[in-house]
Amino acid sequence: MFSRITFALALATLFVAGSHAVSESDHDLPVVVPLHKMRAGQWVEKVWGDPEKPGEVFALRIHNDAGYLVMPHVHPMDEHIVVVQGAWWFGMGSRFERSALKQVELGAFTIGPKNMPHFGWSKVESTIHVYGVGPFSTKLIDPMYELTGEGTLLLTSLLQPGTPTDSSSPDCFPLKIGARVKSAEAEGAVVEARCSPANHITQYWIEKTNGDRFWAALEQLKPM
Repeated sequence: MFSRITFALALATLFVAGSHAVSESDHDLPVVVPLHKMRAGQWVEKVWGDPEKPGEVFALRIHNDAGYLVMPHVHPMDEHIVVVQGAWWFGMGSRFERSALKQVELGAFTIGPKNMPHFGWSKVESTIHVYGVGPFSTKLIDPMYELTGEGTLLLTSLLQPGTPTDSSSPDCFPLKIGARVKSAEAEGAVVEARCSPANHITQYWIEKTNGDRFWAALEQLKPM
């Protein structure tokens, strides 16, 4: 089974291979960065600038497979968002509430104000174009756990790798890596999972036999 590229490697892509920043000696202007399909396991692509550098304008593309729930988090700067693939659902608050989500259609703009908790949902496969003025970081309102083929990680950020841990909520992961499952839409094998005890949500990343992936909440899945 193809295992997920770890988020740490995704960050390496973000700051190295995914960079399209132009050096001072590059005169091939204007710069055009095409929208392309990200490979399985890649979440973030750096489009322009250095998001960690204070005062620097940056642009990122963040990809989510269908079904992914983004838990409540904050940024130290205004997060400007344009949907460039699929559609996005966006809400404000310190707890994930589906009733608070508003659809952001393809091409539409929204904003996550500085230090204001917000969350999201990728009902369909989506890519959002995020831009602003650095430094850019993401802090979860409440820590969550990530189940991988290498063990369980404690996450406090959506943009930094987690810390290995031997403890998690006993109800977090009833389904294990490699388990065969099916939902109303598709079936496949579990390649990863995320659990937010504070929001009472566990979601599983499922890989279908053709290699495509989707996310589904625990209550949407049945073991095969």
